[in-house]
Amino acid sequence: MGIEISGVGKRYGDFVALDDISLSVPSGGLTALLGPSGSGKTTLLQILGGLETADTGTVEIDGRDTTGVPAQKRNVGFVFQHYAAFKHLTVARNVAFGLEIRKVPKHEIRRRVDELLQLVQLAQFGDRLPAQLSGGQRQRMALARALAIEPSVLLLDEPFGAL
Repeated sequence: MGIEISGVGKRYGDFVALDDISLSVPSGGLTALLGPSGSGKTTLLQILGGLETADTGTVEIDGRDTTGVPAQKRNVGFVFQHYAAFKHLTVARNVAFGLEIRKVPKHEIRRRVDELLQLVQLAQFGDRLPAQLSGGQRQRMALARALAIEPSVLLLDEPFGAL
């Protein structure tokens, strides 16, 4: 099914960030949005993830109209350009965050966090704070956090910007 964006538009006052954007992204693949700074890539990703509201148009994910659905109900993972880490939480707690707010049982959270920290090669850093990691390690922590909820869509905003 994938993602279907139809006629999406977004303005900030007089500034047109997106104008009648339509895009079809098939499931199971990797799609990159390329363009110069200020061309609307981040705005489009934020609309897809439910972090921003489109002024016009619709967004469908896996055949479901998610245009007005809040971010937490879209099952979308988002890795932000600047990680959006909780500075006061350990790496493990950052990864666990999405599962905790979904009220996943604690034993399942521990299992999933351990599995993801192994996957991104950060198992030995679970007790550290984000400030104690390199840029690449913080990026991997953010990826693990986004994958923790087992999203149907994973959005990455400039994923290699700090590497």
